[in-house]
Amino acid sequence: MGNNNSTFKRKNKKIVLEKNETMDLEVGKDLKYYLPNNYEDIDRIHMFHFFQRYIYQGNFSSPIEERLMQEKCKVLDIGCGPGTWLLDLANKYEKSLFYGLDNNSIFPNEIKPSNLNFIKADMFDGLPFPDNEFDFVHQGTMAFIIKADQWDFIISEMIRYNFIINM
Repeated sequence: MGNNNSTFKRKNKKIVLEKNETMDLEVGKDLKYYLPNNYEDIDRIHMFHFFQRYIYQGNFSSPIEERLMQEKCKVLDIGCGPGTWLLDLANKYEKSLFYGLDNNSIFPNEIKPSNLNFIKADMFDGLPFPDNEFDFVHQGTMAFIIKADQWDFIISEMIRYNFIINM
């Protein structure tokens, strides 16, 4: 890019991106996407969550807040990563049950509310739950991982009777 008259000379460096490169965490080497899973990236995910919550003035746009407060809703977050969204909601809506699903177990095991469970599973293998299990299904920043020919399958897996999807 740029024009030929520029005095700035780019110093091209060859960057080799290794699949599932990590700096700090031991993660499965059989992941199907090219995202680092180190502490800096997990911190970025946490910051992005709080930035989005601030910008949108909430954690979701779906009309389910009253049900989350009053009933025992079951909520699934597909591709939950470190579980930031779920931790935020599980602390606020103590009557509801929250489940996070990710194929990489970077979510917390010890420091979590009792109404929150994390499950290591791959959404591309199908969701490991029966139909009609959840009232609210959330999928945050997974769009860049899902290929065009996978969307029909993923959406059909997310669809549940009497539920809300938030993407």
